[in-house]
Amino acid sequence: MATLEELKIEATAEIEAAKPQYISVNNEERERTEAEYAQAVTDLTNLKWQKQEYGYKSNRALEYPSIADQLDDIFHNGLDAWKATIQKTKDKYPKP
Repeated sequence: MATLEELKIEATAEIEAAKPQYISVNNEERERTEAEYAQAVTDLTNLKWQKQEYGYKSNRALEYPSIADQLDDIFHNGLDAWKATIQKTKDKYPKP
């Protein structure tokens, strides 16, 4: 897992590589100011941190079978088979 400082370095590199970046203000396009670039680095760093720390939750949620399918699995195959199915997803997307 990356530290917050490592993620900031990564985010800074990505923002720098994307320069120049333009935004529209009052229907006029202009390059971002240094303060806006700094905010973009902060925002991207925070996004990367959130994804690293909590991304497993959304990945798991997308991969788990529906509740109806899980209940059907329990009914037809028992709790141990259901646990094995769920454990595969948990192993694929572990908590950090």
